Amino acid sequence: MTVISRVRPSVVEIRTATGLGSGVVLDGAGDIVTNAHVVGSASTFQVLSAASARAVRAVLVGVCRGDDLAVIKVGADAGLRPATFGTSAGVAVGDIVLAIGSPLGLGGSVTEGIVSAVRESVAEPAEPGSPAATLPGAIQTSAAINPGNSGGALVAIDGKVVGIPTLAAVNRSAGGPAQGIGFAIPARAAVRVGRWLVANGAATGEGGNVSAQPAGLPGCG
Repeated sequence: MTVISRVRPSVVEIRTATGLGSGVVLDGAGDIVTNAHVVGSASTFQVLSAASARAVRAVLVGVCRGDDLAVIKVGADAGLRPATFGTSAGVAVGDIVLAIGSPLGLGGSVTEGIVSAVRESVAEPAEPGSPAATLPGAIQTSAAINPGNSGGALVAIDGKVVGIPTLAAVNRSAGGPAQGIGFAIPARAAVRVGRWLVANGAATGEGGNVSAQPAGLPGCG
């Protein structure tokens, strides 16, 4: 079984009334980790998997906007396959990685690149419904990150998810995205925040903020 065939069933397309993105299946209970800017202010979602053309309904579990992470949930009977997560400790500059997601709504798309750097921190600009965020330990990659890739999977050649693609760098002088410069949240952070939200997150109101702030996770709430 190839890396792509192992991982693609664990990456889903997420649709809201105002946009789309991607997500990675966190566990067998139907929890999916994605970016906070993908969920925006929505509380319900349509989720499509690579295995089915039929969309299933998902609901918001919780959001950590300062970390640009969120969890949504489908029914366990949706049959989604949990991803295998790795850690950025094993990520080295020059490693081959694949970005899997739904750029422009093209579900299950795959791009290839390398790990270009591991940054101490990367600033993410504010977007409608999502404040600015600082992403510690962000993985810089040359794999193409396009609109709709956000919240998907950055995968090592061993099939483990090592990051959650989040944004592409902007070339301000050219007024558009910088080619071959994208960033992903390390998988360790995504899993840590995601599991906390599963255990404790409760959506409160349209903004989707969690009901309590976890110790050591200052971006939540």
